[in-house]
Amino acid sequence: MKRRGLLLFGLGLLSLTACATLAPGAAVFESRTGLPLRDLTIELGPESDGVSALRLTAPALQSSVVSGEAKSVINGWRITLTRLDWFSNWANGWTKASFLLDGTAYLQAAPGGWSLEIDDPPELDTIESASIRYFDTYVRDDKGLTEFSHRWDRIQAVVSDALTRLPAATLAGDPRILRRYLFPEIYGYDSPPAPDHAKVSVQGFEWNTDYTKEHFAEALRILRDTGTLLRDYKESPGLWYLALGWKGLWGAKDRPLLLRN
Repeated sequence: MKRRGLLLFGLGLLSLTACATLAPGAAVFESRTGLPLRDLTIELGPESDGVSALRLTAPALQSSVVSGEAKSVINGWRITLTRLDWFSNWANGWTKASFLLDGTAYLQAAPGGWSLEIDDPPELDTIESASIRYFDTYVRDDKGLTEFSHRWDRIQAVVSDALTRLPAATLAGDPRILRRYLFPEIYGYDSPPAPDHAKVSVQGFEWNTDYTKEHFAEALRILRDTGTLLRDYKESPGLWYLALGWKGLWGAKDRPLLLRN
């Protein structure tokens, strides 16, 4: 298999320390330094017939949990990433969803600790299920999957557009930057708008349509000017940052991602 991304945690880069040994049973590997997966935690086990269940979490993954399995190999495990489970609360409800993943990695013994090498970065495209609660209304099954899928598609489209205008490091570096970029009418402009700018009033908000035209692709403008994106943000802010940072977590096809202390 062609190596598409490389993420190393080890001596001279980013160490993973095991809270248990390679003996059968649960093992926890933690990383305390380095970006982007600072405070990465991998839980393995217990082992059965050379295969262990896997659970991966990190602050950069928001409230999501990546799971899969790890097959015992010489000096470590071959990891298959199969699923991401997402859950988030907001003031008037919650959202949960599951994505199917298809990625591989290797967790190997290294001098002074362990190394995690991403062999095939997982794509975050296929949604398996989703449920949404609005106050006392529950949206589940096919309807929940459809509603969440539309939201995820909108978020991905807007994030992709924003990344053509601002660097990923700028947008991901401070949550306030993204929300000010998306909704300056609410969170503040970087520079004052023209006093005679065009605007439209929707559900109590006045959207600066001149700003929309300047900063959003044509196909996305109606989403901002109708308040759809604001609802997406208020109900699932973490999804925006997950979409923004996902690919950068696992490396790139043409550029190995090396993390150093």
